[in-house]
Amino acid sequence: MNRRRFGQVALASVASSRLFASSDPCNGKVAQGIHILEGVTDHNARYAGAVAVFFTSHFQFTDRDWNSIKEYGNDYHPLAGYYKGDDPVIVKKQLHWMRRAGIDVIVYDAYGAGLWRPTDLPKDETLKLILQDLANQQNEPRKLKLIIWFEAYMGMPTAREYDFGFSYVKQYLAEKDFYFRYHGKPLVLPYLNTDYIDAVDKVYEKQRDYFEVRPVKAYKSNFWSYIDSYPQQRRGGWMSASPGFDSYLETVYIMRQVHKDTTTPLDQVRVDVPRVDRDGGAYYVRQLGWAKQSNPDIIFVSGWNDWQYGCQIEPAEEYKFLYLDLTSKVLGRWSETQSYRDET
Repeated sequence: MNRRRFGQVALASVASSRLFASSDPCNGKVAQGIHILEGVTDHNARYAGAVAVFFTSHFQFTDRDWNSIKEYGNDYHPLAGYYKGDDPVIVKKQLHWMRRAGIDVIVYDAYGAGLWRPTDLPKDETLKLILQDLANQQNEPRKLKLIIWFEAYMGMPTAREYDFGFSYVKQYLAEKDFYFRYHGKPLVLPYLNTDYIDAVDKVYEKQRDYFEVRPVKAYKSNFWSYIDSYPQQRRGGWMSASPGFDSYLETVYIMRQVHKDTTTPLDQVRVDVPRVDRDGGAYYVRQLGWAKQSNPDIIFVSGWNDWQYGCQIEPAEEYKFLYLDLTSKVLGRWSETQSYRDET
C-alpha cells in the first residue's frame, strides 16, 4: 500500500479515531489553536527520547504539491511561500523552525514523489544543504541528527536501487557524528508500499550486519508506523504522532493526473475522502500526549512538509507556528527552545 494512498485504511479506523467527513475550516480555528497552546503547561515533564520528523525533499524537483494547492484549493498555505526545496535560505529557515519545535532527528525521504529514486541521491541539492548545516552546528543550542528513509512513489525501489542507496548512506553519511544510531547501528527506514515479501526481506537482511533496518507502513501493523489513528499502537521503539490528515489533494491528484478523470466534481471528492480533523491542534496534542505517555525510544512526527496529505506541521499562513510550539510544549522542551522563538 502506498503511503500516499492509505485512505482505505483510514476508513477502517473510523471506530477508533476521530475521523470526520468535513474539512478543518480555518475560521475560528486560529483562536482555538491559541487557546489550546495556552492551555498546555510550560512545565511538562521532558520526553527524554528522540523526536523525529518526516521531511520530504521533492519540492526541489517537482511542483506537484504547490500546483495541487493552487489548482484544487486547500485549507492551508505554506508560510514560507511556494518554495523550492533546494533554496539555501529556505532550508536554513526550516531547520531553524525544527529546532524551535524541539525536533532531534530529520527523517529524510528519498524519494516518495516524482521520478527520483535512491540512485538519485548524489544529485540531491536539498540533502547537501542539510548536511552542510548538520556538519556546522557547533554553535546551535539544539543539535539535529539525520535518518534516511527509502521509498518510491506508487511502488517500491528495485533491489539494485536499494543496494545503491544503502551503499551511498554507508559511504557518505552513516559514519558522520550527526547520523542517528539505533541499537548501536545507523538507522535506515524503508517504507513498504507492498506486503512484506521474501524478496524484500532478502534485500534488507543483507544490510543488517551494518545497518539497523526498520520497515515502516501506515497504520497498525507489525512494523513501525508512518501514521496511526488515535490512540496509536503502543510500541517500545517507535510511535507516530500527526496533527491530523486530509487525503483530498492526493486523491484529486491521482484522479486527475494518473487516471485522467476530469468529470468527478471536486466538491464530491471533498465529501468522500477520509480525513482526520485537526480540531484546532487538539488532535495533535492527544496524539503527542499518548505517545509521550507510552515513552517509546522515538516519537515520529508525520510529518514536516507533507502538504499533499495534509500531515504537515510546517508553519502555514493560517496557523503560523502553532504546531511547532505545541510540539515543544507537550514534550517538555519549551524552555530549551526559547532562543528559536524569534518569530510570532
